[in-house]
Amino acid sequence: MKTHRLPASRAFTLIELLITITIIAILASLTAAGITNAIDQANRLKVRTVLMDLKNGIDQYQTDYGRWPIDSSVTGANGEDAAELLTDGTNSLVDTLMGIPPASSGAVDLNPKRTPFVTFPPANNGHHGLVGAARPFKLADMYGQPYHILLDTNGDNQVKNPDVSNTDPKISTGQAAHVVNKVAVYSSGKDQIPRTGDDVTSWRPK
Repeated sequence: MKTHRLPASRAFTLIELLITITIIAILASLTAAGITNAIDQANRLKVRTVLMDLKNGIDQYQTDYGRWPIDSSVTGANGEDAAELLTDGTNSLVDTLMGIPPASSGAVDLNPKRTPFVTFPPANNGHHGLVGAARPFKLADMYGQPYHILLDTNGDNQVKNPDVSNTDPKISTGQAAHVVNKVAVYSSGKDQIPRTGDDVTSWRPK
């Protein structure tokens, strides 16, 4: 009797294995890049939400009290707006907006009605919220940096546009000298350097 053998399965060649591994690596890198981009976009959205809350809280305070939530001594020179403020604990702006009494008994009480114009959560490892328990409170963004605030203290209904000096020419080119708004707020973004391409701002489209 004759016996019939089934043909042996053809083994993968080295080239086929390398091609398969390369395809898997490419797909994995694309997936990782997509996840990273999604995380970055989610973080930017969180930052923008907080800075818009901060801006709206300042607007509401100004409407209620007829002044800015800063000491009256903080004014600009030669008719200019006051210098850019930071939520780094060097001023009581965050405390004032939250309706918290002054940290020291001799300090000016800028919110005697104790109106909470905005609330912020405690930070997580120094990110996205109120940092520590020291007063005045520090408010950090998702990247552990303070928010930047510009106020129309000279009453011309506009503030200087930070994007004019942005290091990214795609942003700085053709920018108007001023933002037509009484309040502008921005975060220095993931690179933690202000006035660069990844800043998150209250005046640009999302």
